[in-house]
Amino acid sequence: MLPADPVLSDLRDAWHRALAGRLLGLYLHGSLVAGDFAANRSDLDLLAVLAGDPDEKLIDGLAGLHADLDRRHPQWAGRIEVEYVSLDAVRAVGGRDHLIARISPGELLHLLPATTHRVVTWAAVRDYGRTLLGPPADELLPAVEPGLVRSALLDHVRDWPAWVTQMTTPGAQSYAVLTLCRAYQRLRNGRQLSKRQAADQTATACPRWAGLVVWARDWWYDSGQDSDPGRFDEVRAFVHEVSAAILTRERDTRG
Repeated sequence: MLPADPVLSDLRDAWHRALAGRLLGLYLHGSLVAGDFAANRSDLDLLAVLAGDPDEKLIDGLAGLHADLDRRHPQWAGRIEVEYVSLDAVRAVGGRDHLIARISPGELLHLLPATTHRVVTWAAVRDYGRTLLGPPADELLPAVEPGLVRSALLDHVRDWPAWVTQMTTPGAQSYAVLTLCRAYQRLRNGRQLSKRQAADQTATACPRWAGLVVWARDWWYDSGQDSDPGRFDEVRAFVHEVSAAILTRERDTRG
């Protein structure tokens, strides 16, 4: 039994009722599937595949369901991330004519364009997702061409030097380091690793940054607090250096 099975069962039943006729599949992914879930830290990551694009009417209905779920399971309040996407949007691999809906820690349920940034998640769900409702993910979701996944990852890498300027707490700084480690490792070996696995391999591959990577890993998995001292300058330097190294290597490889 997974540590989140009670809330997942509740969510599955509620979404099955609320999205009757619209929900094609519901899939769990992220750290709980990867096997390094941190009970007091990790989020629940889910992908809901719909028969059509979400709209404002759907947002209004789902907002109440999410609020009810938080009340019934307060230990998970603010720690559930769900992306609602139509099958057509996945097939279009981020076509801008489509919308998705997302709710995640720190942001309310909202609509946004189905850009190519999302293909990293869709490909990971197809490859590793655990089915909660509907057919297996690799039967419902189309395969994503590896080059598109790589391109989306590189877009993330390009954006991280700007994103990191907003990372003022040690939690956000740890997340920045670990997420960039995951992108670095996936671009190197083509496999989606957990945060812990990516940190361990990056600490070995990049000894100059091993101390910072280990700090981020230990803060994340050993119940660090945002009242702890941060390491903003080091994290920013790490992000800039590793991002530049990844992009330079990519240009050299293509050249």
